[in-house]
Amino acid sequence: MLPEDYRARFGPGNGPGAGRSRPAPVASSPTNVMDRSALGDEWVSFLAQTSDVNMAEQAARASAVYFCCSIIAEAVGSLQSGFVDARNNAVSLSMGEVIGLEPNPMQTAAEFWASMAYTAALRGIAFAEPTVGLDNVELWPLDPRGTSVTWRDRSFSVDYTADGVRRQFVPQQLFWFSGLADSTAKPLVPWQQAKGSIEFALALELGARSFFKNNLRFAGMLSTDHKLTDESIAHLREGIARWKNGGIPVLEQGLTFSQTQGTNADAQTTELIKQRTMEMARYWHIPRSMIAEDAGNAGSQEQEALAFVKYTMRPWVRRIEQAISVRLLPPDMKAQGIRARFNLDSLLRGDSATQFRNAVLARTAGTHSIDDIRVNWFDLPAYGEDWSEDPRAPLNSNRAADTVTGGQTAPQDGVAQIVAALMALPEGEQAKAVAGLEQLLKELTP
Repeated sequence: MLPEDYRARFGPGNGPGAGRSRPAPVASSPTNVMDRSALGDEWVSFLAQTSDVNMAEQAARASAVYFCCSIIAEAVGSLQSGFVDARNNAVSLSMGEVIGLEPNPMQTAAEFWASMAYTAALRGIAFAEPTVGLDNVELWPLDPRGTSVTWRDRSFSVDYTADGVRRQFVPQQLFWFSGLADSTAKPLVPWQQAKGSIEFALALELGARSFFKNNLRFAGMLSTDHKLTDESIAHLREGIARWKNGGIPVLEQGLTFSQTQGTNADAQTTELIKQRTMEMARYWHIPRSMIAEDAGNAGSQEQEALAFVKYTMRPWVRRIEQAISVRLLPPDMKAQGIRARFNLDSLLRGDSATQFRNAVLARTAGTHSIDDIRVNWFDLPAYGEDWSEDPRAPLNSNRAADTVTGGQTAPQDGVAQIVAALMALPEGEQAKAVAGLEQLLKELTP
């Protein structure tokens, strides 16, 4: 699609959803669904010292949250994408280069889709603005920290602030996809759903951090039955400072130390961290083998990897595919059955033995052609022949069996052909032909 075509089709009144009512953006204070933060760096640094979670950036400080969101994002960014028609045949479109290679001059497709998926996995929804560049359509992600959404009945508006400039968008002006939502179509915010578990995990981290920052010294209190003089108090302060730095204080005036803090072993810190990690993984449907240390045997890990593709990646990819097809393609292309497709086969390859076994099964079943298997499964060049592109080509086909020899399945096939040709010759010419063949064999034999 050329930029001129995109302007004509996606200009005011011509884009996807044209003819629908477009609510005017409101200037009132919107609900901060996207958790916009106007705090400075010093406030963010202060909040980083607490376990209270009030922003998505704070939630992402929890290692389990970051891992869950990032593994979804990296998996989405690694997938090949393109467009197919109603018969599932690949279609070459200018928009295909945008979503599959270079969405904008600053990002590759892998970087763009990973950033969009990370935002959606953490915050529930991700927005991008389609624009027309010098060469093609461009997709620019909106910074979630400057994005606020006002949800209405069957519509919403987006208030976006970047570089001090505030703009407002209606849905028809943006590309977006979201995660799980309730009946109001307003997506649930994953980090808010897991807020309690995240705060618990951060509290465990802060407690362990303070323990190790204090040189493994437990908190406690000093007590004595004697009255302390100013000189004793000064010596005591020096001893406490020495103790904090790893030294051994000398207690005077009958001072005794009573520990008021339990040990990490008593608090079962390690077990709690594991339990909280697994608890947060449930919010993002991450299998146990991908986030836990004791992940089980290889067989269970392979099954959980398949579960990750089926129950975690496939729902996200399905939403993105339909969002591209509905919100980026013009109506005439949608009417032709053209749609976006992400290839999940790369996540299902398994080890080398499994790949070859599955390739044989796919070819035997006639669901994949030889070129499909070579290109999409093993990153090999395609033969580019009619028989190699047809999944219905018989497996015992001469050309499919041996492309080097021009189609001989076995040497005896050629011998049978030669014998038949000799038998068809007159008796006088048969002896000459046999003599000629014998001479040829002598010349070819080393």
